[in-house]
Amino acid sequence: MVKWTREKALVITTTSIAAFLTPFTSAVISFISPIIGKVFSASLTEVVWAPLGYLIPLASIMLLLSRLSDIYGRVWFFRVGFVIFVVFGILAILSWNIYSLIAFSIAMGFGSSILSPLSTAIVSQVFPVGERGSALGINAMSVYLGLTSAPFLGGVIVEFLGWRAVFLITILMAFIGLVISFISMRNLEHTRISAKVSFIDSILYLVGLTTLSIYLTMYLVLPSYLSYVLLIISILFLISFAIYEIRSRNPLLPPSLFKNKSFVGGNVTALLNYISTFSIMFVFSIYLQSILHVSPLIAGIVLIAEPIFMVILSPVSGWLSDRFEPRFVAAFGMGIIGAAFLYLYVTSLEHLLNIALGLVLVGIGFGFFSAPNTNSVMSSAPPDKYGVASGTLGTMRFTGQLLSIAVASALLMESLPRSELLGIFMGAITNTSSIYHVYFINGLRLILLVSAVLSLVGVYTSLIRERT
Repeated sequence: MVKWTREKALVITTTSIAAFLTPFTSAVISFISPIIGKVFSASLTEVVWAPLGYLIPLASIMLLLSRLSDIYGRVWFFRVGFVIFVVFGILAILSWNIYSLIAFSIAMGFGSSILSPLSTAIVSQVFPVGERGSALGINAMSVYLGLTSAPFLGGVIVEFLGWRAVFLITILMAFIGLVISFISMRNLEHTRISAKVSFIDSILYLVGLTTLSIYLTMYLVLPSYLSYVLLIISILFLISFAIYEIRSRNPLLPPSLFKNKSFVGGNVTALLNYISTFSIMFVFSIYLQSILHVSPLIAGIVLIAEPIFMVILSPVSGWLSDRFEPRFVAAFGMGIIGAAFLYLYVTSLEHLLNIALGLVLVGIGFGFFSAPNTNSVMSSAPPDKYGVASGTLGTMRFTGQLLSIAVASALLMESLPRSELLGIFMGAITNTSSIYHVYFINGLRLILLVSAVLSLVGVYTSLIRERT
């Protein structure tokens, strides 16, 4: 049971605002993208860069910034994240064309790449073992609340105030979080370590992960030769980073963390979890609206079944992870997710109730997995490395999301030609024939089978721990 104090309550408030902002902003920018395209007369390829530009820093630079926060102070970095978010959010409101909006979205993503991991790191610093799981459960609930509420709140805001007001709301929330941080964290120890980060390591890492992120998000719409160039560059730079990191006196990734089996197991499980689950909502959204021709309202009602249970169960699972071994609770969640995908694989996908039931099970499993796995990973790291530990976990999460879309697209292309698949994704092909229906379902079932296998492997990796 958490022994609540005024300071702890304020800390969980400001970190929950930070945790809410990242998924909410990402989802709401995606939601308003069609409107942005019309306002700026932008092409589809240009418009998709607004939400993708926001996500790329989260996958590519989060770990580096988290490592720097361990060295120079988490609280200071956390506040800087809010300031960056607010400043470039204001500029996003003033965007004069699609390119300026893309640039400001990338900069807001830079701020979020600080806020997202440090909200977890600071919670882990403030709440001791025995209370940490419950606090992280509230943190996880905020993440899923942001993800769930974005379409509804975004729709209401755009309907009555216009698309620019969406950024105004996020700015106000970030400003409130910043102000509260000066009250809640004024007595918080600015934990620092005496270490350096190699410039060469950082450049190799940034170029490698940034080009990989761009490849994973854009390879469907980029020319084939450019996609291959990006992939080759990312592989070369990441291999060079690994080689240099082994020889470096000041590695970006502390070797002691990766000798810890619990830390490695939790991060691998997080990667498997997001690869298996993230694309499911996206693929089912396309399936419901473009293949079954269900209305957006009905599709939304079916799809919301998953995140609702994530929101409800995250605090519960966090509390459970304080009472029982966190890895057991996380493994239980991964098992439910695996079973849910197997159910969706064998059931009839013609019936909306079957899809909704499967997504409910995925949401229940995810609700039991997220907070306990985070608790397990953070508890396996020493306090002076909470920043880089949270950054590593966050990088696994966002890299898993990008890989999930890439894997799902590749599996669908096994059933549908690239041009037809791209047409369905972009809404250019709306009158799908029965042959499209069969091909798409074949691809969807393949995705569900792969997701089930990855989730069940995640049950094993969740249980990995140090021998005592």
